[in-house]
Amino acid sequence: MAKAAGEQSHSPADALRAYLAIIPEYSTARVQFYYSSLPSRKHSNPTGYASALAWWRKTLVDLTARGLLGDDKLVLHVDEHLREHLRWDKIGRPSSLGVITAELAQSSDLVRESEYLSSPDPQSFSVLSLLARPFWWTLSTVLGTGSSSSSSSIEYGEAADQKEWTKRQGDYVVPDLVERAASQLTPKLDNLHADALSRLYTLKTFRERLGPLCLPNVTLSERDCRVLATYLSRKGLCGFDGEVIKFLAPHSTPIPSQPVPITAADRSTLSLLASVASLSASISSLEDRITAARNKAARYAAQKRVELAKAALVEKRRDEKLLEERVGQRLKVQEVVSAIERAVGDEETLSALTLGTSTLRAVLASPTLQLDNISELTSALDEQLVSAQEVSEAVDAVGAPEREAAIDENEVEEEWEKLVKEEEEREERQKVEEAKRKLETPAPMPSTSQAEEVESKTETPADKPSKEPVPLQ
Repeated sequence: MAKAAGEQSHSPADALRAYLAIIPEYSTARVQFYYSSLPSRKHSNPTGYASALAWWRKTLVDLTARGLLGDDKLVLHVDEHLREHLRWDKIGRPSSLGVITAELAQSSDLVRESEYLSSPDPQSFSVLSLLARPFWWTLSTVLGTGSSSSSSSIEYGEAADQKEWTKRQGDYVVPDLVERAASQLTPKLDNLHADALSRLYTLKTFRERLGPLCLPNVTLSERDCRVLATYLSRKGLCGFDGEVIKFLAPHSTPIPSQPVPITAADRSTLSLLASVASLSASISSLEDRITAARNKAARYAAQKRVELAKAALVEKRRDEKLLEERVGQRLKVQEVVSAIERAVGDEETLSALTLGTSTLRAVLASPTLQLDNISELTSALDEQLVSAQEVSEAVDAVGAPEREAAIDENEVEEEWEKLVKEEEEREERQKVEEAKRKLETPAPMPSTSQAEEVESKTETPADKPSKEPVPLQ
C-alpha cells in the first residue's frame, strides 16, 4: 500500500518529465542555452535572447494548460517549486526564470492574479494569441520597439537573475489561456442553460459542471474557475460576486457594461439546491450503511452470534428510519425548488410579454399607422392607380392605328398561297417516296404452306382428281 501511494505521489512529476522529453529542444544542446543565464545576452546577442524568450513563453503556457505544473491550468505559480519542476538531467534548474517572468509580465503575457481579478477590463491584457505572434514581434519587444513600456524596470546587470527572481515570485494569470477556455466554453452555454435554475452556480458547481469543458483533456481548478468567471462577467456573459455565478439567458446578447444582476432570490435558490445535494449525499451514505448492516447481520447469523446479529439489525432499522426522514425532507425541498423554478419561468415570460406590449404600443403610436392617415393613404393610392390606368389606355390608343395601318392585305394573301403550295409539294414528295420504296423492296418468298394454298386456289376442275368411284368393267 505504501509503495502504491509513493508511486501515485510521483506520477505528476513523471508525467512532466515524460512531456519534457518529447519537446525537441530537450534532446539537443540548445536547451543548455535556454537554461543558462540570459540577461547578459540581451544586448550582446539580441536574436538569441529573443529566441529563448519566445521558447520559454510557449513552453510555460503549454505546460500550464496541460496541468503539468500543478492543479491550476490558467494560473502559473512562479516559485521554487516551478524551478524544481523544470530541473533537467545534467543541466539543473533554469537560471533566468526571474528575468523571463519579468519580460512576460511586461508584455502582459503574464498578469499578477490580484491585478487581473481587480481590473475592470481583464480581457484587455491579452493582446494576441501567443502561438500567432511572429518571431520578429518578440525581437522587437526585446529591442524596445514593440512595447510602450520601458525595459528599465527589469534588471539586466550583474546578479540580475537573482534580483528579478526575488521580485517576480508570485501567482500569475495567463490571459491567453483564459481566452482559450472562454472560447471553448461560450458556444456550449445555450444548450446547458435551458432553464433558469441551471444558470446558477457556485464556484464548486461551476468546476464540477463546466470545468471539464474549457480546455482539452483537463478540468479547471476552483481557482481557475474564479479567474474564468471574472473574465466572463466582464464580457457580460454572466454575473459574479465572488461566490455566486449567474449566466445570461440563452440567445441573449451580452453587454459588457451590464453584467447579469444577482439577487437575494438567486442566493436563496442556490442554498436550496445545496440542501438538495447535501440530502442526496446523506441518503446515499445511509443506503450504504443499511446494506453494510444487513450484510453484517447475515454474517453474524451464519456464525451463530445472536447478540451481534441482533445489534446489527437494530442499527439497520435505525438507519432505515433516518433514511425515510431524509427522503421526505429532500422531497419537500425539491417541491420548493420546483415551485421557484416555475415562478422564475413565469416571471421571464411576463417580462417578455411586458416588453412586447410596450414595443407594440410604441410601434402603433407612429403617425404612419393612425386610422386617418391610413384612409388618406389608401384614397391617394386609388387615385394614382386610376391615373396610371388612364395613361396606359391613352398610350395604347396612340399606337393602335399605326399597327393597323402597317398590315398589308396583299402580303397576307401571298403568304397564305405560299403555305398552301408548300403543303401540296410536301404531300406529293411523300407519295413519290412511298411508291419508290415499294418498288425497291423485294417481295418475300412464300412458305410451303402458303405455296400449296396458292396452288390449290389456281387448279381448274379438270385438274382436280375425281372423288367419284370408278365403275367396274
